[in-house]
This record gives sequence, C-alpha cells and structure tokens, in this order.
Amino acid sequence: MKDRAKRMRDLLNEINPLQRMLNSPGLDKTFEIFKREFPDAVIHEYPAGMEREDWIVPRSWEVISGVMKDKAGNVIASTEECELFVAPYSEPIDGWFTKEEIEKRLMTREDVPDYFLLQHRNTYDYQLNDWGITLPFNRWSALKDDEYYINIDVKWGDGSMKVGEYILPGKRDDILCICAHIDERCNDDLSGCILGMEIMKGLEQIEDREFTYQLLWVPEMFGPIFYANENPDIIEKTFGMLNLEAVGAGDEWCLKKAWKPDTRLERILRNAMRATGLPFNELEFFEGYVNDEKVYAWPKIDVQGVAIQRYPFAEYHTSGDTVDLIEDKLMLESLEFSERFISILENDYIPYYPDKLPPWLTRRKLYFDSKMDPENHNKYNNHLLYNVDGEKSVMDLSEKADLKFEVSLSYLEQLHESGVIEKRKLTYKE
Repeated sequence: MKDRAKRMRDLLNEINPLQRMLNSPGLDKTFEIFKREFPDAVIHEYPAGMEREDWIVPRSWEVISGVMKDKAGNVIASTEECELFVAPYSEPIDGWFTKEEIEKRLMTREDVPDYFLLQHRNTYDYQLNDWGITLPFNRWSALKDDEYYINIDVKWGDGSMKVGEYILPGKRDDILCICAHIDERCNDDLSGCILGMEIMKGLEQIEDREFTYQLLWVPEMFGPIFYANENPDIIEKTFGMLNLEAVGAGDEWCLKKAWKPDTRLERILRNAMRATGLPFNELEFFEGYVNDEKVYAWPKIDVQGVAIQRYPFAEYHTSGDTVDLIEDKLMLESLEFSERFISILENDYIPYYPDKLPPWLTRRKLYFDSKMDPENHNKYNNHLLYNVDGEKSVMDLSEKADLKFEVSLSYLEQLHESGVIEKRKLTYKE
C-alpha cells in the first residue's frame, strides 16, 4: 500500500501546480499526463464556441500575472503569492481604483479570513465581461479607504475543452463510469482524479473482469454535459456512476446517495463502506458536494450515481486547498472503499437451490452449533440460507444476515462448489 500511496502523492505533486480552468493550457498539460499514465486513453476535444442546446464551450483562458499595490508601491497581493488573486475569466486591467470601486469586483469571505478564494461562479457566467479579484478578508478589512493600483494580464485563446476517457473492457458491455472533475483545486477534486487513476491501475490487474469500467476526467459540469451528448452509445451502456470528490481531506467520510432512492449501487457502496469498520455519514443527493453525478442523473440521461467524499472541509474553494492538506491515510481509505465496492459488483450473483431438500451442513463442515455458537448459527444457518429464494443476491442476503459480503460469498461458494447452490447473473441497468 505504501507504493500506491507514493504513486498517488507523486501525481498530486506533479499536477497540482498547473492552472486547470476548464479550457486552458494548464489543463491541456494535465491531459498529457493522463495520456502518459494510460497510453490507450482517449482525449475527447470540444472546440471553443461549440454549441449543444443551451451550452457553449468557453474560450481558453489563463492568467499571466496580477498585482495590487498601494500608493507607496507596497504589494497588497499578487499572482506570485496565489494565482487565485485574479478571478477566473477576468479581463485584463491596468489602473488606479478606489476601495469602493474595487469592492464591486471583489470576492472575499469572512468565514475563511486568511484565504484567497476560487471564484468558480465566473465559469458559468457566460455574460461576464469585466475584471475581478479575490482577497483574504483580513487583508481586505485592513486596507484604508484609498486608491490602489491593479494590473491584470491574461491570455485568451480558442483551444478546446478536453475530457479524458480510459476504458477497461470486461465480459459484459455494461459500463460503470468512475468520474472525477479535474479543474479547480487539489482536494477538490484532483484527489478524486488521482484516486480514479489508482482504481483503474488495480482493475488492470484483474484479467477476467465481469464488467466494463470507464474512468472519466472531466471539467466540472461542462465536461459530462458535452461528453454525454456526443457519446449516446456509451451512455446507453452505462448502468451507473461512482463519483469521487474531495477524498484526501475533510471532516468525515460520507456516502452520497443516488437521485433515485435505494438503488443497488447505493446499497453496494453502503455495504462496502460498512465492511471497512470506518465511521461514515450518509448524504442525500443534493447534499454535500454535488458534481457530475448531477449531470448523469438528469431525467433525460437517467444514469444514477453515488459518491464517496469527505465533507465538509474548511478549505473548500480556497487557496488553503493544497497538496499539504492531503492525507495519504485518507487516500488509501477511499481506495479501500472503492475496491470493496468493485469487488461486490464483480462477484455478486443470485444463488438458488436446484434441489428440493436442505443441504446436510455438518457433512460439508458448514454448520454452526446452535448451543456452542448461537450467533453464527443464527446468521449463517438460519438467516443466510433461509433467505436464498432465487431472487435475492449474495449482497441482499448479506444485508439480511448482517454479514460482510465477502464472508457470505465465501460460505455460499462452498455450497456452490458442492452443487447445492447454482448461480444466476444480476442485471444492473436501473
């Protein structure tokens, strides 16, 4: 596991310094790294100005420099300190402005007084045609009512918005989409992207995969919207999404539910997270951090998604969201959640009895004595076996018997090997 933690940490350190707006040179370099790690990956490109229904791909943008000075020439803030000083999609500007004039183009927050802010809303404001900055609240509050010099230099271009896709085929064409958004900050959500890569590295080692797995790196919202519209054949085969968001830092582990209630994917993730013994909360679909699973769950697309995330974390959308914030321990815990989830997905089936009579358990050393071991007798010999009805899956039976999936699977596999139980495949398209 140390090797896996190091691999994830190295990628975090390599990618995080790049400016990753949804259409930008920094994001272009990021997808070069994606292609390096997965040579068989496909990088989809959607050119600036491309229109699909209500949506238009924005032009490429990057900040070259930005500075704010007082009359004595003292630097108040600059992009050398933090690139978030200049709000994304700001226009260039050069001049002197009063504090009142600056306030109209400023974003600051008292609840995070020492951080610059990610003014992500500019990404979605297609009418924006102005300059803007962000400042830590304590720094802004300390400024006198005076004039200040502001210079912002940015570079606009055409370019293309990109979506990275890596597919590992299985015996079935049914696709599980593993998704994270690559723009914005480090825990939000470079951590999810790096986790997705490590999940796929693990899946590469499984030679006989049951399902097809797809990793999507997307610019938030825009990416899945254009990808889903341009790839209806893939969407048709996709039975669900596992969204990875803010998995390297934050207060508590959370399972964010799908839009439709009680989906099988939601129950699989719950079973997987419980099996680790780690505490976690459950969030409704529109709680916590809502990202690309929202696009896929749109009624006309109707692909249900569940999410793993740490929520809340105080540095969300601020300059405090850095690599130093990321904990290897949490990255590995999120990896365990994910791989347990996939293990259940890969191995679950519907068991049924082909014969009429119950099996002779002591003959197969599968009997727990009701007096010597009443707890396991009740779980295995009663609730597990008596609920095998040809409709419930191994995971369903695990829930009924209050057992981990892997122990239920192991027990039932012994009955399968002796011909007592036979198997039917599950379907997952909700």
